[in-house]
Amino acid sequence: MHCPRCAHDNPETAVYCSICGQQMFATTPEVAKNLPLWGQFIGPRADYYLERFRAFQKGDGDRFTPTWHWPAFAVGWLWYLYRKMYLHAAVFLIGGLLPMFLGAGLVGAVIWNGFAAITANFLYYMHVKMNLAMIERRVGTDTVLRDRLIADTGGIQPYVWWLGIGLMALAIGLSLIEAPAPEK
Repeated sequence: MHCPRCAHDNPETAVYCSICGQQMFATTPEVAKNLPLWGQFIGPRADYYLERFRAFQKGDGDRFTPTWHWPAFAVGWLWYLYRKMYLHAAVFLIGGLLPMFLGAGLVGAVIWNGFAAITANFLYYMHVKMNLAMIERRVGTDTVLRDRLIADTGGIQPYVWWLGIGLMALAIGLSLIEAPAPEK
């Protein structure tokens, strides 16, 4: 992999250039050409996600590689909602509740959240890639419209963490209300 700053040839797995210290990113021409747009779309922690996305870029195509994503495991559907992946959030919300209704209980929910964590980086990579391609086809050379569409579809939903805190407080409150009175 060639450094974008000094053109030094680094190993394929390099995160930083061994000569100038420049952070290395995706190797595919599509991502390398549009790196600023990818960073703009991802928003906070773009460096983290761009590094993770390298695992899915092999040759001319994309391939799924299992990776682990702790936020998707810990808060499941809320992380997908936070990253504006609304359909994924709905799927992982329903999928997380389904084991409870089917009698699998907490073990089923943990397994489902494990699935959410293993697929989260790849699903997010495909989300970013498909949305940026759609935006590019739609706007052509209109950079103002492109930036507005990226702001609308990319980035994060900061209110989601307050939603999560509120739902957790509601769940705790409901469990206290339904708790049986202590016997004397």
